[in-house]
Amino acid sequence: MIRLIASDLDDTLLNGNSDLNGRVIKALHAAMDAGCGIVLCSGRMLEAMLPLAKRIGVNAPMLLYNGAMAYDYNTDQTIFADQLPYETALAITEKCEEMGYYIQAYPGKNYYCPKITEGTKKYAWSIKVEPTCVNKPISEWMREHPSGMQKLLIIDTPEGADKIKATLEEAFPHGASFAKSRPQYVEVSPEGINKGASLLRLAKHLGIERDEVMAFGDGQNDVAMIQAAGTGVCMVNGCPEAKAVADKIAPSNLEDGVAQVIEEYLKNGWIGGMNAHD
Repeated sequence: MIRLIASDLDDTLLNGNSDLNGRVIKALHAAMDAGCGIVLCSGRMLEAMLPLAKRIGVNAPMLLYNGAMAYDYNTDQTIFADQLPYETALAITEKCEEMGYYIQAYPGKNYYCPKITEGTKKYAWSIKVEPTCVNKPISEWMREHPSGMQKLLIIDTPEGADKIKATLEEAFPHGASFAKSRPQYVEVSPEGINKGASLLRLAKHLGIERDEVMAFGDGQNDVAMIQAAGTGVCMVNGCPEAKAVADKIAPSNLEDGVAQVIEEYLKNGWIGGMNAHD
């Protein structure tokens, strides 16, 4: 019996306009009516997730920053939060700048960019939150505002993203985790932090077993979550790595694939209460 459903947002739950379709909202409401918890799980920051959480009316905490934070907007409670240490974040940022890569910083509220590029504009459009542009290298801004980071984000071409990810993994074998959320995005998270580990941590907090958890995703940063869940679902538009570990392949996000799978499970009576074992 599925008692907790976690879903990635971009290219998974959201449509091509980075928005929620009515069928998806209806399916999520039906799952919650059956007593199931709904967890939004994304690399996004809180400001970019709250509007979606409120529209859905989610009944379980959200996982932000690729699992670095669990936050329950219904109670305004941060359940857990991890950060990249300041020195690690600064060193990674300096390495990216030395190689000519564009990088954004996420200290826990708002996000900061060195300049506005086409990549910045596309990213801001997709999350519906504008950045604070510091008009200087992010490393310089970080020295003026020394603090840990919830995450860093590098935006480049798909080929460039592959190159920088490999370079950073070699240069920083400890202290951080690296994963692509979209072909052109490299997400930098605290060491050992990923959506899968954080989902299981949240499920334990809620008193839910692994085999009672279903997770939907599409990207490389969803692989751990799909693998960790008792039922891992990858969208048909997902990356090869995510498909390889999935228990089930769903129709694409453009076909409301998450809704279709939830509807199937509800029809078969496979989705039940979050607060009581069935």
